[in-house]
Amino acid sequence: MATVEGERVLVVGNAVLDVVLRVPHHPAEDEELRASGRRLAPGGNAANTAVALAALGRCPALLAVLAEDAEGTALAGMLARRGVDLAHAVRRPGATPVSYVLLSAATGARTIVHHRDLPELEATDLEAVPLEGFAWVHFEGRNVAALGAMLDHVRRRAPAVRVSLELEKPRPGLEALAGRADLVVAARAYAAARGWATPEAVLAALRARAPRALLVCAWGAAGAVWSAPGGAGGRVPAFRAGPVVDTLGAGDVLNAGLVHGLLAGLDPGEAVARAVRLAGRKCAREGLDGLGPDDWETP
Repeated sequence: MATVEGERVLVVGNAVLDVVLRVPHHPAEDEELRASGRRLAPGGNAANTAVALAALGRCPALLAVLAEDAEGTALAGMLARRGVDLAHAVRRPGATPVSYVLLSAATGARTIVHHRDLPELEATDLEAVPLEGFAWVHFEGRNVAALGAMLDHVRRRAPAVRVSLELEKPRPGLEALAGRADLVVAARAYAAARGWATPEAVLAALRARAPRALLVCAWGAAGAVWSAPGGAGGRVPAFRAGPVVDTLGAGDVLNAGLVHGLLAGLDPGEAVARAVRLAGRKCAREGLDGLGPDDWETP
């Protein structure tokens, strides 16, 4: 794997253990199914984004809480083997968060049941990280009270570092933080929870909050819509690399593609187009393993 020199990325958020079961279809209530496959993999939005950045040749560092149990050690090993730097990850007592994922062979869609019994990151965890070595910090939008303090810390300590913020699940106070980021990425699920029926409605609402940010709204099979501060923008159609096999982590791969492209100096439209294409190529394979620079470069 070729490594992109310099311009390191710090990814801040969650890391979990995914237990993925491939089933013929999503089960109805009280239905019994036999899974055709089972795999363990690192998961969680931030961890997936870091894994995808590593696959693209970046040297991402992950700031996340890892439990002091056997599963936490196993999860750390999985991430390290995939090229994620865990020097700044913190270990705490508790149980490793686990996502139990049902992956439909019929549609590639996933259903997730998540269990968490582990403390969230604290603002002081980021304060211990030397930001001078990073060009970009990407935040998963969770634990809003600490997140606001962490965004303020980055802006105060390293004003030249670019910042991105993911909006996947609605949390009180999260949108108010959008103005502190250079890139804001909203998911379709976020839009649905907020009652916005179109990606254009999402971007219009967020523009008032973040007048100086590049805004991107991912809309699944309909692609993505973007808006730049100067008024430029557009819609990028979804990319279908083949039959949909696995949509788990596609949004996290899109985030990685956006950060990677913008750091590489691409204009916003091209960065969004390549990120959408990368997410489409991910959906045509199971898991993130095997994703790489060719998926980014090949039209």
